[in-house]
Amino acid sequence: MAAAMILTPRFGMMNSCRRLAVVGTLATPCAGSVSSPYVQSQNRKFYLLVGAFLLCAVLTGVFSAGRSTSSVDRWKAEMRAKGEKFTIAELIPRRTGPVTNRTDEVVRLGRLLAAPHSSVSSLEHFRYLSNGVAEATWAQTNLGASIGVGGTRKGVVPSAVVAYEWDALAADMRMAEATLAEVHALLAVPDRSLGWNYNPKTPMPRCFVEMRTLAQWLAAANTHHLHMREPDQAFTNLTALFHLTAWHDEDYTLISQMIRVAIGGLALHSSWAALQAPGLTEPQLAILQAQLQSNSVLPGFGRTFEVERASVDQAFVNIRSGRETFSTVWGSGVPTGWSRAADQVSAVAWRTLLSEADELFYLRNLQGQVDAQRKLLRLRNWSAVQADLDANRAELAVFDTWRGTLLLLSRMAIPNLRKAMQNVIRYETRRELTIAAIALERHRRKHGSHPLALSQLVPEFFTAVPVDWMDGKPLRYRAAPDGTYTLWSVGEDFKDDDGDAADTTTSRSRDIWDGRDVVWPRLPGR
Repeated sequence: MAAAMILTPRFGMMNSCRRLAVVGTLATPCAGSVSSPYVQSQNRKFYLLVGAFLLCAVLTGVFSAGRSTSSVDRWKAEMRAKGEKFTIAELIPRRTGPVTNRTDEVVRLGRLLAAPHSSVSSLEHFRYLSNGVAEATWAQTNLGASIGVGGTRKGVVPSAVVAYEWDALAADMRMAEATLAEVHALLAVPDRSLGWNYNPKTPMPRCFVEMRTLAQWLAAANTHHLHMREPDQAFTNLTALFHLTAWHDEDYTLISQMIRVAIGGLALHSSWAALQAPGLTEPQLAILQAQLQSNSVLPGFGRTFEVERASVDQAFVNIRSGRETFSTVWGSGVPTGWSRAADQVSAVAWRTLLSEADELFYLRNLQGQVDAQRKLLRLRNWSAVQADLDANRAELAVFDTWRGTLLLLSRMAIPNLRKAMQNVIRYETRRELTIAAIALERHRRKHGSHPLALSQLVPEFFTAVPVDWMDGKPLRYRAAPDGTYTLWSVGEDFKDDDGDAADTTTSRSRDIWDGRDVVWPRLPGR
């Protein structure tokens, strides 16, 4: 997974040929080559081009001397008056209290658990079958996994594939018992941030692969202990998985927030499986519900939009001020020879003729994305921001015109975060469904039956009915005379089909989002 929040990887994809295209294709002789009339002609063109751009720079300076502020400055002033912040320092103030950064420990433990002979990473803990029906892996007689064996070194094709069953998983759990105990202790108090300074020239601490490994082992341990009818041990691993979801909630990079979504999704699958098993106590269910209620990803994800804007806008400022050129911002190093001259000329040309319109277009477009995210967080309604996102994306049609070719940095820097937003909203919807399902089970245990309406769970089991993030209304619910119930979201068509979980796709990859409505799954035969 690439980190879309750092400038260097995004701009680093631009090679020197693309940079030269800014000022035209320039033919440069190799060292030691004979100067031909053609080369001399190209050199003359190059110097004429340089002279033309320098003249433009002088004229631009003369005609703009009387201007006290640019359109960008005026726009920023207007937005600042409304409370907007445009720098990393404003968005992420220095912490005054104690800060923990245990990335090295996460990496160490993740690597200890990344045993090549284990099939833990490929286990399914929740299997969606179709039409609102799912099964819990822990309840199956056969685990149904497999593992490759043989080969001479890591990474080669295995010489054979053998079954990976419950006894093999149990053996792996025994082997990892001490390491998992360390994991539980480490995760109990989450690190809020990686401690990165959001400077693209500063390496970002990396522990994402190891965090995924920890999540996979905790989910596998939960499934193993549920299969062994050991609910207390399962609960310990499940709560640790939710602790891991809370890690780095104040690390405002897209990769950190999407890792949280992925780990949270695994925790939600594991929670559904645990709710189908006997043995969890009322206090344990209350703890799980409280963890879910505090594990929203959207606030942290939303801040990434603002940090993205601040990071890229700093690149605009640096090139315009002459502190950097396109090459240094794009992360391709300092060019030499003709490439260096072309790079400097392109920076001068952009700075004097194009930068203001380019930066203003970028800032306004990102403001639209920021506003849509804030509206989503305020209304908790995915359908309400679709028109805003459509309009924001329509603005990018200018890139297909001659004017769009002049928006050099905007073309590369404006992200399409709509798919990431969709994944976050899917997580939030499933989180609310799980909160409601836990509260329903707690009500059944205390009162002997499920309530007739979710509102009857207020205030005893939560302060408000969980929301359907698809349309901003309370989740839908219907109790049945036989003691079962239907709990659902209207889904991504924003149309309530009365809890109809019938599949609308023939995709081989089954998911609860395949149904007409998004229905809390039931076990087969229920």
